[in-house]
Amino acid sequence: MYGRDVTFIALGFFLILFCDKTSSECTQPCFCTLPNGQYYNLTGLAYDKPLSQKKGDWTVKFHPCTNIKLDTLANCTNTSLCTYNNNSNSINLGRVEETQMKLIENEIPVFEIHHENVTSRITIMCTRRVTFLMVDSPNLRPNTEYYFTLASPHGCKLDPPKKPINKGLSTGSVLVVLFFTFAGVYFIGGIMAMKFLRGATGWEMLPNHDFWCELPSLVRDGVIFACNCCRADSYERI
Repeated sequence: MYGRDVTFIALGFFLILFCDKTSSECTQPCFCTLPNGQYYNLTGLAYDKPLSQKKGDWTVKFHPCTNIKLDTLANCTNTSLCTYNNNSNSINLGRVEETQMKLIENEIPVFEIHHENVTSRITIMCTRRVTFLMVDSPNLRPNTEYYFTLASPHGCKLDPPKKPINKGLSTGSVLVVLFFTFAGVYFIGGIMAMKFLRGATGWEMLPNHDFWCELPSLVRDGVIFACNCCRADSYERI
């Protein structure tokens, strides 16, 4: 029994750790949904021009979300991130297939790109203006780690779409519902009262029987009166 309890406790800790890990990481390179429903969507950068930044003799080019031809150099063709210098030396830093989007402290998104033995980390910042790339590494010479910062309006945290507000029934709908409700209570309640209290049968069970029987003739007389321009048409004139 004790061993069984230990097994359940260990399984519970495993599920907690596993769920926490999966909820704090993003599986798509440019789209990430947070546990509270908010999300990051950088797919719009796929339609923008490549981002470029220089540091010393080296230039880095980055195109998130898709692989394109960043330059005519071999290592900068059909890729997402590369760097090259004035002597045409180029380094392929990774493709979209090698990119993973993660969340670090305070749910800040980060692109982490692993290409062969090179790791590039691109911190994503929210800005309300233009999109630009900054080089955080001391230099862009051949190295095993590179650090950048991508500032973009696409890097802002977005709220989930709001559900349409149900305004409820309109005034007319409420009046119709009330009318049929009171009509049902009037007729059903009146019929039951006339039957069980007075022993009425047939049409006599209808409440206010005389009024409802005379109603068709009253309506007819009203229509005839209206058609005769509100003048009474009777035998008194003869």
